[in-house]
Amino acid sequence: MPEVASQADIGWQDELWVGRTDGADPEWTQILGVETLDAPERAPDDVDVTHMQSPGRTRETIPGLLSAADWSQDLQFWPTHESQVMLDELAGLTEAGTEEHVLFEFNVGGIRRTYRGYVNRFTPSASVGEKRMVTLAAKIFNRVTPNPRTVQGGGG
Repeated sequence: MPEVASQADIGWQDELWVGRTDGADPEWTQILGVETLDAPERAPDDVDVTHMQSPGRTRETIPGLLSAADWSQDLQFWPTHESQVMLDELAGLTEAGTEEHVLFEFNVGGIRRTYRGYVNRFTPSASVGEKRMVTLAAKIFNRVTPNPRTVQGGGG
């Protein structure tokens, strides 16, 4: 009998979705095993620039330049669940040097944000109590506005 996750198992309102795209419409998969979810930190850098024709020859800045962010998430580990098989496959592609860019949708407390990135690694770790855990690590690029996600099976 397959293991079934309840809302208590995966966090009350926090959800993580991965959208694989082969064109305009991503195919979305909810990632099970999320207990608490932290969206990636991508604070903009202010880059100093200078030019002799700047007003008063003072240094200027270019606000809002974003660098790629390293992001990781601990998950409960269900090795045969479709979402975790997919993450392991994506990590294998990256390890082979052909990373597949995907969409990560974070729903934290009802606020949804979607980013483009790729899975860096998917590494099972030691158990915590009776839970088996895995670490998902990704490289996150830009925030995007994808087509509205169509959810089947009653999810958010």
